[in-house]
Amino acid sequence: MHTYKKGLLCVMVLSAMSLMAAEDRTIYVTTFLDENGENANACSLREAIITAKKNAAYGGCTPGNTVFGQKDYIQLKAGTYKLNSELVPESNVIISGASRENYKEKNKLTQTYPALEGIKTMISGEGRTRIFNTSKTEISFTLNNIQLENGYAGTQAGQNGRGGAVLIGGDLIFNNGSIVNSKAEVAGGAIYNVALNTEKKISINGSLIQGNTAAKGSVIAMDCYGNMDDTKPVIYFERNSIIKNGSSNSLSSLDFCGSAKVDLLTNTIAQNKASITNGSILRMVTDGLNRLSPYSVITMTSNTIVENEAHSTLLYDENGSKYGAFNVLAFNKGGKSCRYYSNTGVPKENIMFILAKNALNLGTGADQCMLPKSTLDATVENTKNIDVSTTSFSTLLSELIPASPYNMFLPLYYPRNNQTATDLVDVKSSGCSDYDQRLLERADDTVLQLNPDLQSSCDIGSVEQMNLAAVDITDLKNSSLVTLLDYYQSNIDELKELITQSNEKKEDVEDFKEELTNYENLYKYTKQYQKYRAIYFDPFALAIAGEERVPESTNEEYRIKVLNTQNYDVIAEPFGIGVLNIKDGQPLLNGSMDDLKCEWKADLKRIMIYRTSGALLENGDNAYCKYTIKEKGGKSQQSSGILKASFSNIAPIATDDNYVLDANQNLSVNVNPLENDNDDGDGLMSTITKPKAIYHKNDAGQDIPIRFAALPAGLIMKAEHEGPCPEAYIRDKCYGGKIQFTVKNSFSQFDYPIQYAIFDADGGISNEATLSLKNTAKDTNSSSGGGGSFGIYGLLALAGLGLYRRYRMK
Repeated sequence: MHTYKKGLLCVMVLSAMSLMAAEDRTIYVTTFLDENGENANACSLREAIITAKKNAAYGGCTPGNTVFGQKDYIQLKAGTYKLNSELVPESNVIISGASRENYKEKNKLTQTYPALEGIKTMISGEGRTRIFNTSKTEISFTLNNIQLENGYAGTQAGQNGRGGAVLIGGDLIFNNGSIVNSKAEVAGGAIYNVALNTEKKISINGSLIQGNTAAKGSVIAMDCYGNMDDTKPVIYFERNSIIKNGSSNSLSSLDFCGSAKVDLLTNTIAQNKASITNGSILRMVTDGLNRLSPYSVITMTSNTIVENEAHSTLLYDENGSKYGAFNVLAFNKGGKSCRYYSNTGVPKENIMFILAKNALNLGTGADQCMLPKSTLDATVENTKNIDVSTTSFSTLLSELIPASPYNMFLPLYYPRNNQTATDLVDVKSSGCSDYDQRLLERADDTVLQLNPDLQSSCDIGSVEQMNLAAVDITDLKNSSLVTLLDYYQSNIDELKELITQSNEKKEDVEDFKEELTNYENLYKYTKQYQKYRAIYFDPFALAIAGEERVPESTNEEYRIKVLNTQNYDVIAEPFGIGVLNIKDGQPLLNGSMDDLKCEWKADLKRIMIYRTSGALLENGDNAYCKYTIKEKGGKSQQSSGILKASFSNIAPIATDDNYVLDANQNLSVNVNPLENDNDDGDGLMSTITKPKAIYHKNDAGQDIPIRFAALPAGLIMKAEHEGPCPEAYIRDKCYGGKIQFTVKNSFSQFDYPIQYAIFDADGGISNEATLSLKNTAKDTNSSSGGGGSFGIYGLLALAGLGLYRRYRMK
């Protein structure tokens, strides 16, 4: 699922933000009144939009981004902005309401910071005016965290009765807001898209659309034909709750035509109304002058379309291509859930209508989904639709759960798991939306080797039921302990600095304090429990959390039981070393337990995998552990996974060294590069049962870990020990013991940098470091001219030679 993550980048981002603060080009709206230039002491929303167009101060607004063609950002406060007339953006603007994030509290759904709160900023048409109109300017704009309410498009002078809240002529991006209680006398109660021949996109995401009405298209309608061609609208609706729109007199709720490209992804479309005589909730047909192009494409994935009341919930014809997968399209009232639009009502054959893994009423009578025979016949077994004609609604779905912090403030339905063939849960297929309507990641391809019957796959509908599931991991390896501890320490330092800065600015930092504690514990207990070549695995990192019903809720509200040590126990145990095969959920190891350890450390919050001998694996063997995550209380769910691991030799670490070549010592120096080098990446050698050599040795058992890439000219080296390097570099010599460097020319004033690397006992080679021999001879005589440079006397001598030559020539 999506979680709020922080780390080193947080400081970088906040630092960048502090630099940008001095150049903040946001236009801040300071009054809820609908002013238009008459008050220089306050900035209204209307004046902010005009300021963005003019790139100059207007009313009480200061200019925003004055670079030609760039977006302007307009920030609103919490409260209601009441309009006297519609707003007409003439430049690209992003208008944002007050933030819905509360960093003092955790999200009720995910138990991570920040909490999501309800919408705080409203723009109201007061039941007398449309809210936004870009039909003539054709400008693109974005709305974030805003509720549009009580918009009205009438048929009086200057009005066309279309687009109760928004009349669109350009792109519209609408994020995490709502459009409620708006009305259009003709079409498009919430949104109307005007005729354009170029593709313009309407994207509505994570929003509530409720209580809107129109004679046609209570939610959305559009021009079908204009400028001698089909219109080309692009409609993208994702993770929205579209509920309780329309009336018994409306022709449709979502009305698509022209050469439309429509993508409905993970929405709840429920309890909407249209005429039970001729009305539809989703209408996509050619009807008189309203033409649906043969090139239109309608795609519906993972939607819950239930409890709507109309003559047809989905009305279609032979025009265009239609695709549907993982939708619940059933349990609707007043007529058919799917109806073919023709005089006979009998679908033509060979219609491009592909359906897979949908929950449909494939029986007869009310609520039936009428489909072409070719559509039903073309469905292969593993994508076959589920017939729910003999199943009750309450068996498959909860009632409509009101908006709350547990469902992202979007009313929706939860699936029920009765473990029957008609269930909407785990339908043994993939291809549903990546995230459900609550923004929780679907586990549509999880295979549990130890629990093959509990394989997690797609659910049908907009909400995925979350069941506890451990995950099998097949590629675990140990990493450098030094690097790991450095990473923890860096985060500790950065978070402490961030908290100090935030406290000075009186910002909310509860999330940073919690994360600081986590990193401090990781650092402390990793050092405390460290083992040689240990693997530290977080069992909660990739597992899937279960969910439970909210105890205090009177509805069927569910929440995720977050994966942590407060909610779950972890058990770890070794299978052994060798080759593991799983048959019918039973593990069969071809190998032995040997010295493998798999241990859960609750205070470290990690499973540790290591060998007491510290040895590497051989002959293609792997180490195998089983771990089990077990719920504390609740339903006492538990799930087990397999950890497949191998151990790597971590390369030693070489560090740059500096030595002095002293003229008093005949430019000769003894060095020991290993003084600053180490092989600590593998961990403490003292924790294994069979301590071994740290560095590469020669046949005489002497340490010879140092390999010099090349010696600078004019330098002589003597080493106490030498011998061939490890196999990969066996043609090279390696050195150890006392190493002496002497400069051949005792008058040299040069420094001598020497590149070297070291080998550990397992043949691992370090990074390349520099051993620098700093020559002090060049600093003892400031008048000498060695080394390619001149002293002052040298310059005077040259000047004298010049005068002498001139004298001779004369």
